[in-house]
Amino acid sequence: MTGAAASQAPQSSGLRHVFYPYQGQGQYLPGILGYVEMARDQQANVLVCAPETRVNLLRDTLPDDGTVVFLDLAQLGRNPGVLIGAWQDWIVHCARDGRSVCGLNEAQWVGHNGALPSEVRYGEWLLNLAFARAPAWSLLCPYDTDGRSRQEVVAMARCHPLQWDGGGYVTAPDYTEGPYEFESLAEPPREAESLPYSITELPLLRHTVTRWATRVGLSEDRTRDAVVAVSEVASNSIRHGGGKGLLRLWTTEESLICELSDAGFISDPLAGRVRPSGEQLGGRGLWFVNQLCDLVQIRSTPKEGTRMRLYIDLPDT
Repeated sequence: MTGAAASQAPQSSGLRHVFYPYQGQGQYLPGILGYVEMARDQQANVLVCAPETRVNLLRDTLPDDGTVVFLDLAQLGRNPGVLIGAWQDWIVHCARDGRSVCGLNEAQWVGHNGALPSEVRYGEWLLNLAFARAPAWSLLCPYDTDGRSRQEVVAMARCHPLQWDGGGYVTAPDYTEGPYEFESLAEPPREAESLPYSITELPLLRHTVTRWATRVGLSEDRTRDAVVAVSEVASNSIRHGGGKGLLRLWTTEESLICELSDAGFISDPLAGRVRPSGEQLGGRGLWFVNQLCDLVQIRSTPKEGTRMRLYIDLPDT
């Protein structure tokens, strides 16, 4: 294992974000057991966020003494944009006894026609920002490298300052500091419908989204979710993006996609990712958009403005 050995002692604050590359179940379980053993030595609670197959394996192996809590991954839905808020809630709930927290994050997301992997990686990078000043805790992110290219592995590893070698931390050799380098959004297809909007076009915008949602067979509830999400983003465009924007709609085999673009700039990379406080008067819109959609992609620069792409999965995908 390359990389200098990192301290095993608990840190005083912030997130210890750890990448665990492994190949197949034969490497998976020994590494996880080593992490849990370390956590128990530190008198920490272990929170496990993993798919059902992993949960079943770990339930049969890990001690049943109340120090390991299995989180309900199904409640997250399909949008990795809600994961930071979920970890905030879980930590508050499980750290009430004064113990520190050691998390295990192997959430698996599916769908979205190839758009998802880059957003999952971005979400991992944002965890470092979201918890930089939080009470100290650690998060181990297992990643099965079997069948994946070196490029895919490095793309995920770059978001983690530390790496787990099965028995301890080392400095992650592929971690990259500095601004996140986004992957460009593909341009909408030629058949996409375009609708410029300002405040006077908001009723037409809502009608257009409803028409598309009905055409592709979304339920009444999911149609309402799509309309509310698009309306919220469009209202933000009007208030903060120069008073106008452009809505484009199209479908893939998996999703209805609504892209809204304007001249504004979103300076906070955590916008919509961190749960608003009870005293907060504004800034709730993007949070609700993430709760309503199956994926949200944001690309925003001072020079080019903002493109926000909202995905609503089609039935049976």
